[in-house]
Amino acid sequence: MIVIFVHGWSVRSTDTYGELPARISQAAPDVSVEHVFVSQYISYEDEVTLDDIARTFDAELRLRVPAGERFACITHSTGGPVVRAWLDLFYGPDRLAECPMSHLVMLAPANHGSALAQLGKSRLSRMKFLLEGVEPGQHVLDWLELGSAGQWELNSRALAYRYVEGGMFPFVLTGQSIDRSLYDFLNSYTAEPGSDGVVRAAAANLNFSTLALDQSPAGELIVNRSAQSPQMAFGILPGVSHSGTTMGIMAGVPAAGPHPTVEWVLRCLSVRDAAGYRQVSDGLAQLTAATQEQERVQTVEKLAGAATYVTDRYSMFTFRLRDDRGRPLEDYDLLLTAGPEYDPGELPVGFFVDRQRNSLDKGRLTYYVNYDRMVEGLRQPALQHKIGFRVVARPDDGPARYTVAELRSDDDHVARLLRPNETTMVEITLRRTVESSVYRLMDRA
Repeated sequence: MIVIFVHGWSVRSTDTYGELPARISQAAPDVSVEHVFVSQYISYEDEVTLDDIARTFDAELRLRVPAGERFACITHSTGGPVVRAWLDLFYGPDRLAECPMSHLVMLAPANHGSALAQLGKSRLSRMKFLLEGVEPGQHVLDWLELGSAGQWELNSRALAYRYVEGGMFPFVLTGQSIDRSLYDFLNSYTAEPGSDGVVRAAAANLNFSTLALDQSPAGELIVNRSAQSPQMAFGILPGVSHSGTTMGIMAGVPAAGPHPTVEWVLRCLSVRDAAGYRQVSDGLAQLTAATQEQERVQTVEKLAGAATYVTDRYSMFTFRLRDDRGRPLEDYDLLLTAGPEYDPGELPVGFFVDRQRNSLDKGRLTYYVNYDRMVEGLRQPALQHKIGFRVVARPDDGPARYTVAELRSDDDHVARLLRPNETTMVEITLRRTVESSVYRLMDRA
């Protein structure tokens, strides 16, 4: 088996792979590794896009992988979206059987972006544990920003993939532990619950949902379409963070001894058929439940002092708001609501974690919520399992305006909207009301 490692954003050195390539090449008997290639690509130049990297990756593959040979790919961080973009560009959902990649094992992939990306080049370059002092390229950083157009397009196309049926086995392995030595006291995202310090588990996971809502003339948001991604193996490994040689999911792998990354990467590479894929997928689901339950019952010392917190499970919403002319909304409030009266004031206490608007498109918004607190609160008799959205867009008066749009859920919507460790992509289309007085034809007198 040929194994290719693809690193994350703006990495100059192959040291970022740690001991994992060596451990893979010394693999257990059930995984025969013939070659291990480690990659280097330029993502710190502003003009370089994710598409550029994917295309050069293809050119390099043609030079390094013999025709007719299949290979496995192990990625870290942005490397996951790079390889997914390559797959989409050169094969797509209809040509999976022709693709030479047999296994795709993504470690802490930023499939739905990273909250850190919005900090900007100069701020991120000072976080040496992430970028080794290198300023990330702007185009790659734009792709990584939460809710970006590039993510939306690539993830939307992913709905059509049937990986296992096409002979490909994809996996997502991530962590949600924080390495205290890498905590940035000026930015809470590096110690965000439900993340590995860089990528949220919900943002790494390629099990996700989509929901398209259109506003009716009466103002109600009606479900136009909804979809669920094909089921993909996903696991949260215990005790690993995004980066660093101590706890990093890849760089932290030691030269010898047991390690969850080594164990599960080898299990993933050993899969040969659909039954084997289901078995590993089920094992990862059990591992995730055990890891998160252990972290929930353990009281963990908070990084900044003596206070404590308990790790729950989290969900992420990415919203794309447009009007019926296709224009992004710029001035609006999007409120979550709950209870029989769908009141924002009835939402469970402590459910909300973060809100981030995309810097390039104001009509793209990401909400991050505590799944366990939300679900527990909605189960209270007073709330009756009711949850919804309300959009108040401006201008809301005058000859050209928007009216309040609202989704009022039932139990089925709750199940579709709220999934632990997952992202829901919600597209909302508002009607723009234009009075006839805006333009009139007059008779010549």
